[in-house]
Amino acid sequence: MSANRRRPRGLHRNPFTPHDGFLAWANSPPVTGALCMLAALLCLTGGLLTHRHASALRERGIQAQADVLRAGDDRSVLLRFTTAQGQEITAEVGALDWNPAPVAGDTAKVIYDPIDPGHSVTNAYSTPNPLVTWLLCGLALLFGVLAPLSFTGRVRWRTLHH
Repeated sequence: MSANRRRPRGLHRNPFTPHDGFLAWANSPPVTGALCMLAALLCLTGGLLTHRHASALRERGIQAQADVLRAGDDRSVLLRFTTAQGQEITAEVGALDWNPAPVAGDTAKVIYDPIDPGHSVTNAYSTPNPLVTWLLCGLALLFGVLAPLSFTGRVRWRTLHH
């Protein structure tokens, strides 16, 4: 290969040489593209799981009276309630959207999913917030657009000077 001919850019070119170091490898198009794809998949999965959880409670949720066993400083609450089938459930529930905040010894109305009552419980007065779902799906779209741009080298995340 003559000194004047440059090697073509793209996926077929090895972007990593041992003397470039880890940062050059991490900034290479295949690595940044793969990381963008991974981030897109993680955000999309999180958005879909959040939507599925909210939909399950909205469509088939059953209301119950729960005893507040513990209200933590980390805004989580330990609840005990009895399902319509008579099963006693103890569940840890996030309490960020509860107003007023629950106190140990109080009772609270909750909605639970009869298919998974131990893991799918929320405050009966809070409505499922679609903001988290939309935010995660928007991030998935952003990373999905950035992935091919990163693979082709059109987006360089950090310029390395030698």
